[in-house]
Amino acid sequence: MGHINYMGKTRAEVTPPEWLSIGAQVGQMANLWSGRSDLVGYVGPGAGGIAPACFTPATAEVEVNVDVAFGEGVVPSDVGDLRDRKQQFEWPKATGAIFHEALHARYSQWDIEAAQRELTPAEFKALVLLEEGRIERHGLGIFPENAGFLRACVLQIVLADLEEDPLAGNGMRAAAALALLTLARVDAGSVEYDDVDGIRTSVTAILGEQTLSKLRELWVEAQLHSAHHDATALYSVARRWVALLNEVTGEEEQEDEYGTPTPGSGGMSIDEFSELIDALNDAAEMAELGSYEQLADQQTSEEWKEEAKSRQAASRQQKDHQDYAGEVFSKGTGPLPESATNSRLHETRPPRGDERAAAVKIAQMLERAKYRDRDETEIHSVLPPGRLRTRTMVQGAALKSKGVLTQAEPWRRTVRKHTDNPTLNIGVMVDISGSMAEAMEPMAVTAWVMSEAVRRVQGRAAMVYFGTAVFPTLKPGQHLDEVNVYTAPDGTEKFDSAFKALNGGLNLLTGTGARLLVVVSDGCYTGTEVRAAKQWLTECSRAGVGVLWLSIDAGYHAQPIVNGTGAVLLPNTKNPTEVATEIGAAAARALASAN
Repeated sequence: MGHINYMGKTRAEVTPPEWLSIGAQVGQMANLWSGRSDLVGYVGPGAGGIAPACFTPATAEVEVNVDVAFGEGVVPSDVGDLRDRKQQFEWPKATGAIFHEALHARYSQWDIEAAQRELTPAEFKALVLLEEGRIERHGLGIFPENAGFLRACVLQIVLADLEEDPLAGNGMRAAAALALLTLARVDAGSVEYDDVDGIRTSVTAILGEQTLSKLRELWVEAQLHSAHHDATALYSVARRWVALLNEVTGEEEQEDEYGTPTPGSGGMSIDEFSELIDALNDAAEMAELGSYEQLADQQTSEEWKEEAKSRQAASRQQKDHQDYAGEVFSKGTGPLPESATNSRLHETRPPRGDERAAAVKIAQMLERAKYRDRDETEIHSVLPPGRLRTRTMVQGAALKSKGVLTQAEPWRRTVRKHTDNPTLNIGVMVDISGSMAEAMEPMAVTAWVMSEAVRRVQGRAAMVYFGTAVFPTLKPGQHLDEVNVYTAPDGTEKFDSAFKALNGGLNLLTGTGARLLVVVSDGCYTGTEVRAAKQWLTECSRAGVGVLWLSIDAGYHAQPIVNGTGAVLLPNTKNPTEVATEIGAAAARALASAN
């Protein structure tokens, strides 16, 4: 058929530059679904011929015609990242076409040249048609969640194939071939029974119930064939298919000088054949329309499962962190004698006037930030603003063409309602590794200033110091009365453990209210701790937790950690009393970016 290119010549010599990223995504998706790693995606207008997509076995290439698969006028930025499951639901026809070609790559691995040598042209053509339902049946056995995507596009693939490579003859052979491309897909699970009801009626009128039943036995036998590298057993099915049609038509299929089957008899006029094609058009439209409801249910089911899984994982994680926080905060403040850390309390003193003033400035900045909770509501509308949901728009057009009076709402936006003055929870982490030794005095001042600022806005703070081990200097809800200067002799820094203690004590990731994580460190960590730091900063961003990173130097080590996480980095904070306004503004930005 037209969409699977047995000739070995690619129809897309090169992907247009603007579509390269989508082409790479298509290749990755096809490799995932096919269980291979050698497939390459070509994407662009005209790629894959007139079908939505095409697969070339000889070169392991999957081509996607963007004008057919996505719609004319669509640009790459409209498509987004097709590897994202949500985007696949936005573009069901394209996703289904890519999935179909990936199934060819996975299951149509038999020797094509050998089959052509062993079979007559009519038998080889039957083998190719039998293969369509076979690959889909096996593929849906592994990926049943993709059934709706196939339903959205397979009958349109059939239409495109017939336009490029029409069925030979206008008689019973054509009706049988069309049954194999449409009715057989009900048994494969690609389309629903009601989608092809009109085709079934027309085909039955031409072939008769008995002949159609015999043909169905053959295509079901072919679909059950599981030796994907050896089609020898399918040769027999293809031969019996042709023999049955020879018997019911009373003649063998004739070939022209090029070996192509020529029209024969069968008692069907050109008008009747046109009616059959019209029924196929209606079936393709019905299948695409029906797929939207099927995919909506599938998407809802997947989102519920993902949400339940996420909540379960988050609950387990929070419980683990709370258990760890209990161990850390239950032993008093400061390092215990038996602790693995070498840090010790070096100096305790009352805060100076300039330090109190710095705390007041930061508190005022936090007040002006109007830190707020978010209540998100998703609104669907007929008109902009918002994000255009292409699938809903197409569904509305399809319903309108069927005479169904309904108002599609293809635009989606999220409205956030804010609640003023929630509790502010701030967790502070202070690095006491050796690289921070000269900065412990300003870091102690920073710790006290942040604690005092939170107290002044009726917030709740907790503080840990982390080096070779983690120890608390401020339990959740307590106030730091004095400036406590610790030594920093440790040879490493346990960022991961420190964050877990704060998260467990303050419930940062799953809690409510305005939440801020303050990291006081130069970021000079081991590779393991760098990865942990980046992971937790990213999780904070997703959970709506603001992150402020205060670095004593220019941020050489900290910058790569915070990049892409949403955290706010403030370098050169050696004198917190002098940069109090900057610290307050940075904290406000961190809270605002989280909200």
